[in-house]
Amino acid sequence: MRTDAATAFLRRTRRLLAGGPPFGLDAVPPGETLREHTRRFTLSQALVHAFYAFLLYLAIAQMTEIPVYAERSAFHPLWPVGWLRYGDPTNPIRALFVFFLTTTILAAALPGWRTVRALAFVGLLEYVALKNSYGKIGHSMHLPLVTAMLLVFLPHGWERPAPRTDRALRQRTLLVFWMCGAAVLLSYTMSGLGKLGGALYQLARLEPNAFAPGALGAHIAQRLLQTDSHSLLGAWIIDHPWLTWPAMPFAVYLELFSFVVAFRPGLSRPWAAVLIIFHIGNYFTLTIAFPPSCFLLALFFFRSPFEPDKTPWRKLLFDVPLLGGMLKSLKSVPWRRAEVRTK
Repeated sequence: MRTDAATAFLRRTRRLLAGGPPFGLDAVPPGETLREHTRRFTLSQALVHAFYAFLLYLAIAQMTEIPVYAERSAFHPLWPVGWLRYGDPTNPIRALFVFFLTTTILAAALPGWRTVRALAFVGLLEYVALKNSYGKIGHSMHLPLVTAMLLVFLPHGWERPAPRTDRALRQRTLLVFWMCGAAVLLSYTMSGLGKLGGALYQLARLEPNAFAPGALGAHIAQRLLQTDSHSLLGAWIIDHPWLTWPAMPFAVYLELFSFVVAFRPGLSRPWAAVLIIFHIGNYFTLTIAFPPSCFLLALFFFRSPFEPDKTPWRKLLFDVPLLGGMLKSLKSVPWRRAEVRTK
């Protein structure tokens, strides 16, 4: 009974996040069900290979940093690299980079082996921990790390050609791939929840908050003063707080509802594009860059296996969080029926 109740709860939750029952606009014709499922599976295979190729690129791009990390002072190792605190870390840091590079080469060449994928995750974990062991925690590599961890759970045989697989194997592969994209979107929702909670707390105390007209300019000014830096658009936004006021609430909305998009695949491409533009805007205002996150957004959502072939604009509008609910409410308002009766 408990299992049935949990299943029913999950179905209701999924229905809620998906915005209700489908409109029937993205249904697969009965004769094409197997072909569509196979197409999605094949596309997900290609995108997993692309992720490990990107991971290899990241490892190779960091080779020039080996002497920098080995010669840095104020080293405070995080727990994954806690073993580096014993003795001179110079040679062990070089060995860590060799391990990271080797495991990513193997993962890019042999992603079908779970052991290789697990070693690639450990190598990336060690590198990210080392990168953040010098007094500052950066978040740019956290999403690739989470993705590498989830891809370890791909089922055995996921890399086989589609004709040599059964529906259960394809479905498990697609589920893991969906989880990777959902985890990326969930990170934005968690960030949005933090911003919303902080803003509501400040609003209750009658303090400046994210919804105030000058919030974005104040945030940019604080960041630029802390880092002693200049940005291309920072000064202009600080000088024009009223013109840029909607940007801050919109950013909170965009992040807050990102996880919902994992259940509304028709929105995935435009929503990911806006998130990438959001990151670009952060760079030109706050000098904060997240290239790996932008790559993952493009990888998982610009050609998503779950995106319907055609999404009419009406269905797209109804899928937009909050906006879709407002449009559905307008369709059922009683004044429209009364107007028809009076005519």
